[in-house]
Amino acid sequence: MDNEKIILFMGRLVYEKGIQTLIAAMPKILAHYNDAKLIVAGKGGMIDELKAQVNALGLGNKVYFTGYLGSKDVQKMYKCADVSVFPSTYEPFGIVALEAMLSGTPVVTSDIGGLNEIVDHGINGMKSYAGNANSLADSILTLLYDPKLCDTVTRNAKLKVKTEYNWTKIAQDTHFAYEKAIAETMASRQAKQIAQEEAQKEIKKSNEITNLLSFKKSRQAFA
Repeated sequence: MDNEKIILFMGRLVYEKGIQTLIAAMPKILAHYNDAKLIVAGKGGMIDELKAQVNALGLGNKVYFTGYLGSKDVQKMYKCADVSVFPSTYEPFGIVALEAMLSGTPVVTSDIGGLNEIVDHGINGMKSYAGNANSLADSILTLLYDPKLCDTVTRNAKLKVKTEYNWTKIAQDTHFAYEKAIAETMASRQAKQIAQEEAQKEIKKSNEITNLLSFKKSRQAFA
């Protein structure tokens, strides 16, 4: 069908990846866009629980589990998908989102960790509140109904990945981080050394005063 839209989840089937939230968002998505389908690509310990959730929501003909995919199949899925969704509740880096952005697929992410830093809402992707199915559904529907927005965020996303996350840029940033750390370490050491020298001066000064007072008292005793 020409109007069919594919929503893609790519990742491990574990709680922190938030796939349970995406499945919970599907009834609202389908109520507004009935021709949508969810493809779940990956494997993990929640597979049985997630399939039970799908059946309980009556989504058996709208949600498909592919299992693990190799790198070539992953790229094919990104090309087929209309929206890639990363609804993690914990995601320190967000590399999978970068892969989707580079492939030219509009992305929806949660607003946490590395994902929050990568995506600018409405500019190079869409964000949603982590763990909030209604928020996630709204962001996905926004893209499904707005092809112009999809083109804009996709173009901006590719540009961001190529300019900010290429290996040359990463190497430059890493070099700068090391230089900054070394400079801060040297400054800290110098400050510590100066503080120690000042403390030693104060101790020496205090000892000299103590010795002088003792000498004066000694002279007075023999006067």
